[in-house]
Amino acid sequence: MVKTIIINTFKILVAASLIYWLVSSGKLDFELLKKLKDHPLAVLFACCLSIFNFVIISLRWKTILKARSQVPLPMTGLLKITWIGQFFSSVLPGSVSGDLVKMLYVQKFDPSFSKKFVLASILIDRVMGLCGLILLVGISSLVFGEKISQNSPAMIPLLNFNYLLMLIVVISFLIFFFFHHWINGVFQKLQKIGPVHFMNKIINLWDDLVTIKHQMLKAILLSIGVQFIGVLIFWSLIQPFVQHHMNFIQALAFIPIGLMTLALPVAPSGLGVGHAIFQKLFELSAITNGASLFNLYFVVCLVVNVFGVIPYLTSKR
Repeated sequence: MVKTIIINTFKILVAASLIYWLVSSGKLDFELLKKLKDHPLAVLFACCLSIFNFVIISLRWKTILKARSQVPLPMTGLLKITWIGQFFSSVLPGSVSGDLVKMLYVQKFDPSFSKKFVLASILIDRVMGLCGLILLVGISSLVFGEKISQNSPAMIPLLNFNYLLMLIVVISFLIFFFFHHWINGVFQKLQKIGPVHFMNKIINLWDDLVTIKHQMLKAILLSIGVQFIGVLIFWSLIQPFVQHHMNFIQALAFIPIGLMTLALPVAPSGLGVGHAIFQKLFELSAITNGASLFNLYFVVCLVVNVFGVIPYLTSKR
């Protein structure tokens, strides 16, 4: 208990320190947030897209859960759980906190789900989301890399990093989908020289993953859609303020990288950390108020996520 309090206090101090540094240095200006009220359609569009994204995220998780489900899973029920998870991710440090809450709810739909499988489904869902993010930014970098390099030469190192990440993901999936028996053979050999009980768990886990590889492929495709919508949400909010300095193609090259960092369990919804990272990322396009621009996205998403308290309070569990 004391350890948890110390860790959470440290996280809050880190977030508060980053916010203080950004505000005191003039990089985080809350005046931009006030100007957002002059663009109500952009805010409404972002909110609608956020809720639609919850639907796709729920569908992605359902795709994975169906691999072991004995009964039909209600889409509306999974949507409520997803929204509740987003609520807890927003008010507790780190996005994984919402995932733990989701574990407690989903078993009411199918009591045959083991805790081990539910945890595995959430982890797989997270990994597929990350892979979709990397593939999206990699594909956009490949298609528009030359144009981005001409407009913003400072982004060339970031583009190269995007290519590397995409290559790692593509190779990993090729091995998993077409050469998984090779990996199984490696595990079998390691079993002879390593801890037998531990290696048995690894082999069983690998075999389970292979049996749901088709569901995982669908989850990856859905993840690319989820991440693209996430960029659209971000862009719809900042476009009125950056339209003369960057375009959507440039945004597609680095916004997903910044969104990836929001999963770090440092502060709720990436508070402070996201502001600092996007400040640096926007500077690659010669935009100096990146923290303030991220703050628009942060506040709108936070408001949408906090509305997850409604399904939480109306839930019988």
